[in-house]
Amino acid sequence: MSTRARFLSLSLVLATAFGAASLRGEEPAKTPELDPAAMQKMMAEYARVTEHHEGFKHAVGKWSTEMTCSMPGAPSGTTSGTATFRLLMGGRFLQQNFQGEYDGQKFTGMGLTGYDNAQKKYVGIWIDNMGTGIMHTSGSYNEKTHVMTETGESVMPTGPMKMKMVTKPVDDDKFVFTMFMLTPDGGEQQIMEITYTRTKKSEKAEKAGKTEKTKAAAKASAKTGAKE
Repeated sequence: MSTRARFLSLSLVLATAFGAASLRGEEPAKTPELDPAAMQKMMAEYARVTEHHEGFKHAVGKWSTEMTCSMPGAPSGTTSGTATFRLLMGGRFLQQNFQGEYDGQKFTGMGLTGYDNAQKKYVGIWIDNMGTGIMHTSGSYNEKTHVMTETGESVMPTGPMKMKMVTKPVDDDKFVFTMFMLTPDGGEQQIMEITYTRTKKSEKAEKAGKTEKTKAAAKASAKTGAKE
């Protein structure tokens, strides 16, 4: 059994034992004996990159954005920005770095999206410079419609705020992200929409383009030299 698997196994067991005991006000139980082979297999499956993670590759690259905000009692309007997506941890997570503007101020945000093999659902977090909290999200992806639907919650100065996020593709190089605020009466109110349009498909494509330009420049130089 690998060192990593042993460490994770021990962490899981201790967290479960201490958590349950604390809730009951009891002393934590002794760590149970584990089958090393079964635990190693379980942890390998937990860490496996699946088809859910493979789908993240499509978003990798640079995108231009058009963001429209419609928060109640706040300024509304559309602003331009950029977003860059990249893979982390061997393709297990997708990171977004967002740069834009809101109400005349610079708006910077970062998100992480993953697929949790244990929970069997997409999970994520979002942070930005407009606050000091972290929004946690979870959701599902519809294989037929290619629509991602997530819910999230963050704590604002006014109290907890629940959100719903829907990501819909337009084509291979454009998608629309819409955020709704969930109201206490069970309704929802749209507060933001961002249209993403791809600007660079990948670093590989960018390098290929540079290579072609270099070849073209070399040919032009060779022709010029031959004429001289």
